[in-house]
Parts: sequence; C-alpha cells; structure tokens
Amino acid sequence: MKKRLFLIAGVILVLILSASVYVYRLYFSPKGIELNKLEYPITGIDISNHNGEIDFKKLINNFPDTLDFIYMKASEGLSHVDRAFETNYTNAKKYNIPLGFYHFFRFDAKGKEQATHFISVIKDKKNELPIVLDIEEWGNFSDNKTDDVVKEISHFIYEIYYKLKKPVMLYSNKDGYDKYVKGRFNNNDIWICTFRKQPDFVPKWIFWQHSHKGKVKGAEGWIDINTFNGTRSEWNNYLKKISYFN
Repeated sequence: MKKRLFLIAGVILVLILSASVYVYRLYFSPKGIELNKLEYPITGIDISNHNGEIDFKKLINNFPDTLDFIYMKASEGLSHVDRAFETNYTNAKKYNIPLGFYHFFRFDAKGKEQATHFISVIKDKKNELPIVLDIEEWGNFSDNKTDDVVKEISHFIYEIYYKLKKPVMLYSNKDGYDKYVKGRFNNNDIWICTFRKQPDFVPKWIFWQHSHKGKVKGAEGWIDINTFNGTRSEWNNYLKKISYFN
C-alpha cells in the first residue's frame, strides 16, 4: 500500500513540476536578447514535441530572418524518444536546411547506456550538424554528486565517439556550464544558453541560444532562437568542416 502511495505521489510531483516549467517558460522566463544581425547573421531554431505540430513550409516562409539550421530533440535518458522526432525529421528533411539532433541527459542514468539509446534513435537519420548533449539541472532531479554526473557525461561522449566516430557538442546554461562543463571538457564545442547578456563567460562558443520566445507562423507556442558565433563565410566553412564527421 505504501509503495502505491509513493508511486502516486511521485507521478503527481512530476506533473506539478512539468506544469511549473511550462508556466514559467510561458509567463516568467525572459524574452531573450535581440541580436544585431550584422554581427550575428546566422539564425537557427531548436524544437521538440513541446512545439506541437510544425508546418515547416509555413515556418520557413514566415521566418523573419534566413533560417540557417534546425536542431531537434531525439531522445532523453535511457528509453524516452521525443514524440515529434520522426515527424519533425521527415518533414524538415524536405528542405535544404542543415539538421542536428540532441539528447537530454539524465543525471540518474548511466552515460554509456544513454548514448546507446540515443544511437538507436538516430541511427538511420542524416544529420549535417554535430551531435549535442543537453546538460541542465532544470527538471533533472538527482542526488548524484557533481563528479559522478561529470563521469557519466564523459562516458556518453566516449561512447558516441567510439560507436559513431563523431564529436559531441555540449549544451547548457550558465549554471550548468559552470558546474559540469567548465574546465573539464575543453575539447568539446559549446552551445550556451543565456538570455540576459552575451556569453562572454565562455572562452569559445559555437552556438548561442539567446531567446525562448520566438514566435513564428507554422509552429505552436514559442520557438527557441539561436545564433552561430561567426560570419556567413565562417558558417559555410564550419559546415564543410563538420561534414567530415557526417
């Protein structure tokens, strides 16, 4: 009886926390930073099932800037597959826009096993951008010590490189970067999330998620907006370099 009550309480807690995340992002999270497109001409988005059904043709035609890349959530933890991944991939692939996949890292699961799961989800897919590991404490409930989490992140990175011969880019916000990435994964490219200032706390970043509140016809709700750290010429060279691994 007690186990059943604990299970019900756990489910209720997860539902409450999920609702809290949704409400926070909808009403309280900062809009983000409007960038000078002369300085940051490359624009990309990242999507998941939280964006609902996406009409990519309408989204691309109504996007305020040139849409240069799309990242989509593929998986999470040991078994979860994003409900929109297959549909998003199939529909986005119709357009000549570089695509990338990311895995949301769970602190309470083994890194090697999470990598195995991620590989099983993306194995038949073509990606033009680096694989990304999403590392953030928000919504990640675990009593594991920092060093233990870092060790499992290392195992994920190694397994991806061992099985796919591809490097892993690390995504996080400032808190996650400072706690789990900074001074540890110096050979991995960084995709940083910050909405209040430029990410000068990262010595060298590749992507910058500067807003959670992009609004575009063709997608439900808010869209995450990102930029690349460089000119359009540097972007084209970056894609050529990345193609070596893809």
